Amino acid sequence: MASLPGAPLKQRHISIVKTDNVRRHTTNNLNNNSFEDFSPKDKNSPKDKRKSIPTSGQKAPLHGQNHDLRHQHPRLSAWFLYLSFLFILVSLAFQIHYKLPTPISSEQGTSIDPKTGQLRFSEENVRKIVRHLSEDIGYRIVGTEQDQETQDYLVQELKALKDQAQRTNARQSSGVLGTSADMTLPKFEMWIQVADGSHQFDFMSKVVMKMYTNMTNIIVRLSCGPECDNNAILLNAHYDTTLGSPGAVDDALPVGVMMEIIRIVSQRPALKKNSLIFLFNGGEESLQDASHSFITTHELRNTVRAVINLEGCGTSGPEILFQANSKPMIEAYRKVPYPHGTVMGNDLFSTGIILSDTDFRQFVDYGNLTGLDMAVYKNSYLYHTHLDLDEFMEQGLPQHLGENTLALATYLADEVDLTEGMEHTKAVVYFDVFGQFFVSYSMESAIWSHIVVCILAAVSLAIGASRPTVYSFISVLLSFVAALLTPSLAALTIQSFGKTMVWFSHEWLPIAIFGPIGAAGMLFVQLVFHDKKASRGSNELRTLSSIQVLYAIVTAVASGLRIASSYFLAIYCLSATIALLFNYKRISAQGKTGSLGIHEVKYMTYFVASATQTFYSSYLAFSLFDLIVPLTGRIGVDAPVDYIIAIMTGFCVFSFSPALLAFSHRFGRSSLKRIIGGLLVLQVVILLFGAALISPYDALHPKRVFVQHLRNLTSGESLMYVAHADAGPFYAPYVTHIESLFDTKATFRSGGDNPGDWNSVYPFNQFLDSYVFDTAPYIRKHTTNSSLANSDTPLTELIQSPPKLVAENISYDPETGLRKLTILCTHPNYIWTVTSFDAEVISWSMDLKVPSKEKFHYVVRNAGGYRTDGWRLDLEYRAPQGQEDKLRVELTAMETEGFGKDVERELEGSGEIGVMRKVVKARQEDVALTYFSSVLSNFDL
Repeated sequence: MASLPGAPLKQRHISIVKTDNVRRHTTNNLNNNSFEDFSPKDKNSPKDKRKSIPTSGQKAPLHGQNHDLRHQHPRLSAWFLYLSFLFILVSLAFQIHYKLPTPISSEQGTSIDPKTGQLRFSEENVRKIVRHLSEDIGYRIVGTEQDQETQDYLVQELKALKDQAQRTNARQSSGVLGTSADMTLPKFEMWIQVADGSHQFDFMSKVVMKMYTNMTNIIVRLSCGPECDNNAILLNAHYDTTLGSPGAVDDALPVGVMMEIIRIVSQRPALKKNSLIFLFNGGEESLQDASHSFITTHELRNTVRAVINLEGCGTSGPEILFQANSKPMIEAYRKVPYPHGTVMGNDLFSTGIILSDTDFRQFVDYGNLTGLDMAVYKNSYLYHTHLDLDEFMEQGLPQHLGENTLALATYLADEVDLTEGMEHTKAVVYFDVFGQFFVSYSMESAIWSHIVVCILAAVSLAIGASRPTVYSFISVLLSFVAALLTPSLAALTIQSFGKTMVWFSHEWLPIAIFGPIGAAGMLFVQLVFHDKKASRGSNELRTLSSIQVLYAIVTAVASGLRIASSYFLAIYCLSATIALLFNYKRISAQGKTGSLGIHEVKYMTYFVASATQTFYSSYLAFSLFDLIVPLTGRIGVDAPVDYIIAIMTGFCVFSFSPALLAFSHRFGRSSLKRIIGGLLVLQVVILLFGAALISPYDALHPKRVFVQHLRNLTSGESLMYVAHADAGPFYAPYVTHIESLFDTKATFRSGGDNPGDWNSVYPFNQFLDSYVFDTAPYIRKHTTNSSLANSDTPLTELIQSPPKLVAENISYDPETGLRKLTILCTHPNYIWTVTSFDAEVISWSMDLKVPSKEKFHYVVRNAGGYRTDGWRLDLEYRAPQGQEDKLRVELTAMETEGFGKDVERELEGSGEIGVMRKVVKARQEDVALTYFSSVLSNFDL
């Protein structure tokens, strides 16, 4: 009996030993699988026929536990490690993509930078200028008092910089600064240009005739004297703003950057080869009038050899190089400390999909210049809104833009021969490598390199490293199509709930809302095409090989079409090829190729395949979503934005890591089914949550609403128009809100049926459907003028000095049937007049060709400087009905009031301007208003 207690102890000891052996055996399996298979055995592979023989007292479930360790745990571990690797790549790309330099203070800006040997660029100095322009002055719309105030401020600051440079030169000459007395500083010259002109501005599929009067430019030239005055680099930024925006980033930031560069360069040794011209132009938002004026009429225009245009359409992140049209200028961009740009942006912008434009267009079209177009573009939710303020401009952004622009300008001025090789070309491939350095090469070099990539892919096919089949190739192609299209089902579902644009409030939300179903769609195709007769390894290899072949084909086609963005496809093809060759080498080294070649994919192969693809695609995707998602808030009510974003998201889901298609076969159909099911469940949860709780708009991601108070002098009506710029929700509640403010009911008016309603902002008016409110009852009710309150006289009859059109010098030639006249417009206290008429125009006084020889609808926009009160146009047109065939002309003119320092127009307390004040004051937090008042009248001339 004494020995009985020891028996069980011995038995338990044996059991523990055996369990440890099993654990060691399983661990060895895991270690082997970690970098080899990391998967359970294929059904077609030989089975391990050794059976576990339980000893006495050993529990039966041990075999099940062993099964879980050998099968379930490796499967989860494989997915976990692979997805963790991809997550790390995305996180690194994010950190690199959004990194900005440390801002330099004003005090630090007075010290010498040891790297450049010149004064440091100071973000704080730039912000002082930005704050004064955007906050102290405010809305700087062409023709307003603030426009003139801005000009006076810039001239004053530039004169101060010139005086500072002269003092520095004097101290240097006297040896006070401890520098050589022989060293000279740049020559500092200034011009103020005021000019009239005209140009044709085709935009948004519309032809716009532009006239401008008293348009102002402020120009500074820094040079080494006559020897470098004949060749100059032009730096351009505009100081005016659009309606409803104080323009801190668009474009006070570039103005401040140019001022800071002038401060630095004017106090350093004189430029060596070329001069620098700084153009502070006063009319970009009026459709690029001031830049046109400079490049067509200013005395320095023929000395300009290249241009650097600085713009802003966002408030954060690094600025991007998004247009470039010559090889020397692209190569010069290599010198910037923080490169950020890709030819893919250039190709995208040239398609016209991005409904925007810059002064760069005028310099190219009228000056035949080459150059670079750079813009701040992230967080463009605040672009052209009342929130474009210094407080929302990210720290480090001015430093980033400033140091890049300074490096470019000084390199071009000191090192580059501008008399050679500045021809126009788009046949250049360029891109930054994760913001660390910049790569550029010719399209010819790109084609040859792509040929090498395709040859390498062919070699991998020839040696058996790549083993695609027609069946697997079709599956990959259909997976791509499925990734593109299935997110549209989510968009359709959201719309069926009465929602739209639920993804709008953050750039990353489309990935969460459309990503799961896009991934499920492309994986479902793989489930359908999974070959049950082949081993899992064969399914993997065929799919990975087909991905390589797909990218090789697309690379070849895109290269043949000379699409510069094809470099992206070549990178993907090369990554897949390297991964397949890596896989082939690993298997060959183990002697497992066999007589029929390889039929498996090593686990580490997926890491090799995804490393470059996922890292780079994530880096690019941040730019894509940062640009496109906010843009959908201003592309019109008819654009199918939910589907546009859904398709874009699907493309990015597929491009994120195409090797996932092959990896999905690794654990068989049952595992793939569970993954697809999980994605679909996640998608349903997200859709329900998004439809129920997510609002597209908030205070920092506002809804864009346009409000116009229009007085029709012909009909006598006083009407307020409310429109919005996207297809998102909220319109009806806002209209109800306005109805309650003015105690009146709104009526709907289609922009297509009433194109003249918003002529003040032509050609943007084509996007604006409106709700219209009669404001006359409100004005009469709230006026302090009792006679006006009790009168039935139309309010429009009381407007003092309304804009007018008068015909002079009228003549008619009965032989030719042509009628001539001079149209004289007077518009004191009004800006941005728009004249429209239908006629068969033969000639006119504008310095541009008549666009049509047939009867045509003409729209002529005019903008003028402060206190500009009129313009004239000589016109000759065909008059079929003879001398009395008068020209019917509609004139719309915008009030100068309502933009800050406005004065109540004297209708004796009528409250005309008060209508707009009430709307602005009652603005909801998630609304950004573009507002103005205007008058409309018709004339028979």
